Amino acid sequence: MNRWSMASMAVAVSVALLAAACGGGAKTPSAASPHASSSASGGGQTVLQGQGGKLVFTPSTLTVKQGARLTISNVDSVATHTFTIQGKGINVVNPPGQSGTATINLSPGTYTFICTFHVSSGMKGTITVTG
Repeated sequence: MNRWSMASMAVAVSVALLAAACGGGAKTPSAASPHASSSASGGGQTVLQGQGGKLVFTPSTLTVKQGARLTISNVDSVATHTFTIQGKGINVVNPPGQSGTATINLSPGTYTFICTFHVSSGMKGTITVTG
């Protein structure tokens, strides 16, 4: 094998590993809790996942009324993302290009939401729930 073939193979393997790491986990929205659903119908506010190909939520800070319904939309073309409020039964999993909804039936307060796959890369935000 010549050095160009080896370099091409190394690049292909690197791309495959990166794609696998970024897309890990479940591929379907979670509707296991009363707080989250996988319905494609929209909510009052939309949170984008992966805008511009970055590991971000847009917006990363939001305020909603108790009982509000959010649309969580993965605009990333490569990675699966979650919108998760740990310990509160909210976990929406979106493959690339998919959307789900979450009804925020939480007590008034401030909560952190994360992408469980990419939190170590800083993919998190804050939601304040008002009464």
